[in-house]
Amino acid sequence: MNFTKLALFSILFATAAFADVAITDITARQRWPWNGLVDIDFTITGAAAGDAFAIDIDATAASGATSLSAKTYVAEPVAGAGANRIVWDLGADYPEFRANDLLVSVTATPLSDSTPIYMVIDLSGGADAAKYPVRYTTQPPAHAQGAMDEPCQTTELWMRRIVVDSNLAFPVNSYSVDVGDGKNGFWGKMTKDYYIGVFELTQKQYQLVMGSWPNSYFTNELYRASRPVSELTYRTLTGTQDDIQESPSSITAASFLGKIRTKANLAISLPSNIQLNFAQRGGTKLESTAQFYRYDYNGTTPTYDQIARYNAGTSDRNCDATVGTAYVGSYLPNDYGLYDTIGNVAEYTAERYRSGYQGYYKTLYSDNTIGVTSANPVADPPGVAVESAESNMGGSTTYYQRLARGGYWSLTSAPTLWTMEGKQQNTIDGTGTSVKGAGFRLSMTVE
Repeated sequence: MNFTKLALFSILFATAAFADVAITDITARQRWPWNGLVDIDFTITGAAAGDAFAIDIDATAASGATSLSAKTYVAEPVAGAGANRIVWDLGADYPEFRANDLLVSVTATPLSDSTPIYMVIDLSGGADAAKYPVRYTTQPPAHAQGAMDEPCQTTELWMRRIVVDSNLAFPVNSYSVDVGDGKNGFWGKMTKDYYIGVFELTQKQYQLVMGSWPNSYFTNELYRASRPVSELTYRTLTGTQDDIQESPSSITAASFLGKIRTKANLAISLPSNIQLNFAQRGGTKLESTAQFYRYDYNGTTPTYDQIARYNAGTSDRNCDATVGTAYVGSYLPNDYGLYDTIGNVAEYTAERYRSGYQGYYKTLYSDNTIGVTSANPVADPPGVAVESAESNMGGSTTYYQRLARGGYWSLTSAPTLWTMEGKQQNTIDGTGTSVKGAGFRLSMTVE
């Protein structure tokens, strides 16, 4: 590329509701020596503290005859009140592009679910890589439903930002949360955005980070790369039995999460119960209890056979992907573009399990009404303390239960959205038990 100056072409703002907000003090400069990166600095005025905006960068060249649109960014294309910098990886989007009259435009839109942002961690360097490059994009992964061994399933880890409505309370776990119904549900809400995996963690992604293949239930070398990790304990992934959202420092350096956190320099974790619960449903908003428990795709409700791998039981651990676990992304996604959220493998959360969540939170907060109605939800439910977790005896070993969500490949009846909360056994001493139907979906809370 041989241009030496970038000029601002126009400033666009998205909605009349933010008519008093303006973008000022804009500069755009290429990195030199040229490495494909363009620094775009600007100031947002008139916005309230805490307001967040998705930033789109467009450009023209050749006297306006050539149009370009940014898809790849070095950091989140999200801005707030005050000074901001967005770094466009123009070289990644247009590697052969040459111009000396590039004109750049900046568009800011209030951050919402209609402006998806994806974080992509490049694992292709494998276990010996010093770091894993991270990029951000507004484009979903290039994925053909049912395909295997695509980069988004193997050498890259794709995560989508979930934009949280802090005013939205919804029932967590059960179909009904009426007082006295005998179910485990409670009303909760979230206050922080988070990223969550577009796909379940696959065996190839695990192998690239750890340097060896996981001891998953299905290990046929011809088919395993794009199949989800399964039959691994919580401790295998994290190095601890603690709730890792409550105590992230307990994640060990030698564990899968420890390695990826260090090399990507990101606080990658496992989702909390409420985070996974909400993401599974694709953002369906609560207008009625029954409506929230739909799994929508493009505004319609598909059949379970279209969205979930189940009723595929087999004792053949060397099988292909027509039985047992499917390649991740073999079925329709939900409206967040997340695949396999109610089938294939059940997914661990960071939390311990217990029955009677309403009673637990009432005691924890000394409030007999908390979680009982949408007017008084549990905000960012913290999970269950170890002394309150459900436990039982397995032979001579005491187990406590780890909270997992979702149906899995060997279920003989269709998984349903209102009965997906379950429990997986893990020993208190950390050795764990083999759970062939359980896997993982990674997450990261935006702090």
